[in-house]
Amino acid sequence: MGLPVSLRGGLGALVGLLAGAALLAAGCGGDGQQAGAQAIATPSQAAEEQQQGDAEPEPQQESAAPQQQAGATAEDDGETDSAGAAPQGAQQQTAEPQAVEQQQSGAEEEERVAERTRLITLFGDITEIVYALGAEEHLVARDASSIYPAEAETLPNLGFAGTLNAEAILALEPTLVIGTQLTGPAGVLEQLQDAGVEVLLLDAMREIDAPRRKIQAIGAALGIPRTAAALADDVERRLAEATAGAEAVERPLRVLHVYIRRGGVQLVSGAGNEAQTIIEAAGGIDAATETGIVGWESLTPEALVAIDPEVYLVMDRGLEAIGGVEGLLAIPGMAETRAGRGQYVVSMPDLELLLGPRLPEAVAELSAALRAIEAEIRSE
Repeated sequence: MGLPVSLRGGLGALVGLLAGAALLAAGCGGDGQQAGAQAIATPSQAAEEQQQGDAEPEPQQESAAPQQQAGATAEDDGETDSAGAAPQGAQQQTAEPQAVEQQQSGAEEEERVAERTRLITLFGDITEIVYALGAEEHLVARDASSIYPAEAETLPNLGFAGTLNAEAILALEPTLVIGTQLTGPAGVLEQLQDAGVEVLLLDAMREIDAPRRKIQAIGAALGIPRTAAALADDVERRLAEATAGAEAVERPLRVLHVYIRRGGVQLVSGAGNEAQTIIEAAGGIDAATETGIVGWESLTPEALVAIDPEVYLVMDRGLEAIGGVEGLLAIPGMAETRAGRGQYVVSMPDLELLLGPRLPEAVAELSAALRAIEAEIRSE
């Protein structure tokens, strides 16, 4: 019987990030036009229902059950997962990036975030990117899902990004708020705009180039596009190294990403979600996608039997919340698959699944775990 493979602090170093994972360039012009982002003009949406409790962002798909069951952005125990299906290709309207303070440094001018910038970030991957860009000194608050790096948790917590309070935000006197298409309610965003706050909403990004696009959009908004380009290039280089190892896999294993929370939320992730991108980049096959599941579906014994995965991919805090591998296999149907019979369970830190700057590490770790399981299967 295979033993559970835990990746927390295990198979590879974790390097500073939201998901990383950017390969294809998305242009960010100096005129405020940013790929993968929608800016809401300064003077002038998709809020999801969320419950108070311990912080934990959840799958963010507009049409999926998770939003109504347990909140699509953050839920009960400080974890993060995302799969938001927000409008694609949203156009940036009129907001311009924060002014750049520049000073002569030899032949080149040094770019810096404007000193007056007061920034609020409203999803875990966005906050990680701000830290990776070295712009954290401008952060004045964050949402409940922003739990990495650890220093972020010392910032004021505004709660779940879909149930914001305008007064609480305005009391912090922000100049720029960056969130996702699920940030809201819309009325709160309008109040921020009316108060002169610039609001930038990133589109849903689930492809392998998502980190580059996110990094560039955020870097442009902060007025540090060259810094962002350098970070995106580094992520791309590391990702190329991580995926090179995955290409050598002899027989790809069929992996099912299972989303579990202590409140009883049990979902499987299919086509179009971040997990598919990571699984395939690591040399695996997304088992749910292969069987025709799109987005998120409720976990049922019948669905598990039909999918019959060889490996379960779960998140650390969700697994911990249900009592570890033993609790996972106690869920009806979980023990009846090849993954359940072999106890082949890979557990990863939640925020690594968000397609941010740590995507190369997530891919390398999952790839190594899958190779170890494959070797164990062959030896049986």
